[in-house]
Amino acid sequence: MLRVLQIGMTDNWGGIESYLINYYRNIDRNKIQFDFINIYDKKLYFQDEIEKFGGKVYNVHSYYKNPKKYIEDVANIIKKNNYEIVHCNMNSAVFLYPLKAAKKGGAKVIISHAHNASSDKGILKAFLHNINKNFISKYANVFFSCSDKAGKWFFNEKIRTSSNYYIVNNAIDTEKYEFSELVRAKKRKELNINEDCFVIGHVGRFCKQKNHDFILAVFKKIKEDNKNNIKLVLVGVGPLEEKIKDQAKKMGFYSDVIFLGQRNDVNELMSIFDLFFLPSLYEGLPLVGIEAQASGLKCVLSSEITKELNILSSINKYISLNDDLKKWKDEIIKVNHFDRKDAATIIKNKGYDIRINAKRLLEIYEKERGSNDE
Repeated sequence: MLRVLQIGMTDNWGGIESYLINYYRNIDRNKIQFDFINIYDKKLYFQDEIEKFGGKVYNVHSYYKNPKKYIEDVANIIKKNNYEIVHCNMNSAVFLYPLKAAKKGGAKVIISHAHNASSDKGILKAFLHNINKNFISKYANVFFSCSDKAGKWFFNEKIRTSSNYYIVNNAIDTEKYEFSELVRAKKRKELNINEDCFVIGHVGRFCKQKNHDFILAVFKKIKEDNKNNIKLVLVGVGPLEEKIKDQAKKMGFYSDVIFLGQRNDVNELMSIFDLFFLPSLYEGLPLVGIEAQASGLKCVLSSEITKELNILSSINKYISLNDDLKKWKDEIIKVNHFDRKDAATIIKNKGYDIRINAKRLLEIYEKERGSNDE
């Protein structure tokens, strides 16, 4: 059996965590297993499920605190367990320690996987990313990106035109997200939302990238003109959650904002929404946008998000964050006549179904392992 060492999952829920667990749940675990590196004091976010599936989790020193010890720890794990493939999931090139550790450990296939198309970490880290990305190919020999935009931010043209560069879709279980009238009625009853209430939905960590300040500003504009029967549902947790709650109180519409925290029923919550709102400062290719479209939701998105997400192009709308709030408001309250029950099939046919993509990922692993035989 092929075992792949995955690096990059954290102790918090986010895009990389969703990507990894989606593929792990759907890949043929009779042929392949994923094992994981943990640099945190707590368990990885999906650790219990990982171990249930037969995956191993190795606790090592954090490269934030001791980079040298981290590299030694990971390199020794690779050598001791004969890992041929190490898959490094990266939000930026600020830290190359996972790639260096994989190289030192003698892994045959070292994958650098770009999951983001920008960063909000400040001038210094932007500078480090731009410098360090020139050294990625010194350590990695296979290159993945979640979108063309992410690939351009991470890799040079030589890498992007090579045979060992792949765009690996952020894929989902399309059937799971199919719109359901029954689920909509049931969930709305649970959340005390009237059937005729217009619900704007957002799923994402409470962090700067997801732009919750802007979400509230647009919602305030909507409430000024449409005072009744409109609610905003925010799903997720994160460092800015309490700040955003306080803002909603100060802005006078806290009772119309439903904070749901961390949920394991996002697929069902999509059915209660009437529109999906994602004004992010940047993204790679956000899974939640694919999930929302599989449920037939019109997505109103910032123009910073890659156009590769625009699968239901007849109903989605991209708007610049520099545009007037009225433009955002008008687009959000515009009626959507799309038949939501057709959407999951469309998303599947466009290549975003996890079962198909999990087979392709296994094929890529096996191909690269074979082509890198000495």
